[in-house]
Amino acid sequence: MPVHTESIEIARPPDEVWALLGEPERWMEGYVETRSRSSGYPGPGTQNDHVFRTRMNENVAARVVSSERPARLEEAHEGRTFSRRLEYRLAPADGGTLLTVHDDITFKGLAKLAGPMAFRDVKRRWTASLERLRAAAEGRP
Repeated sequence: MPVHTESIEIARPPDEVWALLGEPERWMEGYVETRSRSSGYPGPGTQNDHVFRTRMNENVAARVVSSERPARLEEAHEGRTFSRRLEYRLAPADGGTLLTVHDDITFKGLAKLAGPMAFRDVKRRWTASLERLRAAAEGRP
């Protein structure tokens, strides 16, 4: 199982960054559309079923495993070609937030064959996603 961890500093307080975690359509690279979302997401026991762009557009069931606003969020995602456990940690840092994402992903079926190439894509998407999250939080286009 490949694991990717990446951190970014965002010049906004943790509560504001947390609010954006609940709107992945604004910042997550590959997020196509929301199918259904619980009210109160990303609170405890909520879900965010969505379409995610891989080699195809695939339905992904995302469930909140643990939610400690505004410090920690853990989700389990299940798609056709992958499953993942995502953990977001938010900590105050110099008047802003240090956000660390930990992505433990498993490729399934034929996607296993393309694992190394797919994992490079995962890392690239996280870099782009975190930059988009920072821009959204800081009010930049």
